[in-house]
Amino acid sequence: MNGRLQSVLRSPLMRNNQLNHIENGVKHHHRRRDSNGLPRIVQFDESADEYRCFCSCLHIKTGTLVIAGIEFFLILFFFINSFLVSLQQKDSYNYKHGDRTTDYVHVAFIITAVCSVISTLCVLMMVIGALKNVGSLLIPHMIIQVLTILTLGLLIILGIVAVSTDLAICYRVFNAAPFHEHPQQSTVALDTNTMLRVYFVLGMEILTFVLEIYFLLVIYNCQQYFVERRQYMKYCMAYSKPMETLNSAR
Repeated sequence: MNGRLQSVLRSPLMRNNQLNHIENGVKHHHRRRDSNGLPRIVQFDESADEYRCFCSCLHIKTGTLVIAGIEFFLILFFFINSFLVSLQQKDSYNYKHGDRTTDYVHVAFIITAVCSVISTLCVLMMVIGALKNVGSLLIPHMIIQVLTILTLGLLIILGIVAVSTDLAICYRVFNAAPFHEHPQQSTVALDTNTMLRVYFVLGMEILTFVLEIYFLLVIYNCQQYFVERRQYMKYCMAYSKPMETLNSAR
């Protein structure tokens, strides 16, 4: 993982592509070869450092499966919290007179539920892709990850504004805990238990934001790993080369 972060947009197989030389106005293509005569373009070693993650403790494929488990837990956590907020939230004081601000809590739960289902499906696709060595199944998950990172960034900013200003509308949109704002007041004073819950949810969102950025890099590199592995296998089958650097367990 460490080596790959420096060249995240260029795969090892593509970095050693054909060298183009211009001689006498004519372009010639040459392949660099190692001591065994094997073209560098198809060199592939699963045990290389760029195919490892989590401080080189795990192979990038194993790391992707670990990430899937962590993300299942995070999805469940945010879904349960949203469900509890929706369950515990009572109608506002002036609900019968048109104050429907508490309705947002139930709308937020529906949005969270839909997003949780989509995220779960994408994580399942990623798991299948990792087990079957199919890189294309990781792409939907990466798209959802980008959207998740952007959403979490906005929610973190909103949460910080809420705890700094005590604005009721910010707490309501942040949707970390149930509460009742006082009629005709823009701010709200939450009790200690509610504030602790808000701080905990905000901390979890900050942690998830940081983790998802790193997870996105790992999963992108895993997707590139599958692409390069497939290219190497195609070359070996085409030229009857033994797949010496492939681990059958993976």
